[in-house]
Amino acid sequence: MEQEVAQIIDANLNRTREGLRVVEEVARFILRDEKLTKEIKTQRHKLSTLFKSKNLLNFRDTTKDLGKYKNFDFNDNSYRSLPETVQRNLSRAQEGCRVLEEFSKSFSKELPPKVKEIRFNIYELEKTIIQMLLENVKIKNKSVEKS
Repeated sequence: MEQEVAQIIDANLNRTREGLRVVEEVARFILRDEKLTKEIKTQRHKLSTLFKSKNLLNFRDTTKDLGKYKNFDFNDNSYRSLPETVQRNLSRAQEGCRVLEEFSKSFSKELPPKVKEIRFNIYELEKTIIQMLLENVKIKNKSVEKS
């Protein structure tokens, strides 16, 4: 495996898992949905397992990564709504999967369809979680109105 391709895969594998982990914590601690939490965790672990044998850590070089702080404002203290936070992290995971699909083609015929399946599972999770969050907001707003 070429070093550059391995770095692309490593960066996008991390991006995808990180995005899923943020959403997993929302399902776990905010929605308190055990089934949903388990499903997100399953997708994250499936992805890790697919690339485990590639020894990607050997290719990681964050000191030379030109994009590690790109478009990141360390002074941005603006609050993002919970649905927006979830949406951003799921989009991050979906985009990471798409990159993994493309670049894993160069060394495996089996990996791309498996990654694609995970990506489409994330699309379904997105629909479910966003609907749950919006419903949760409606319920809370009705409770506040009654008070």
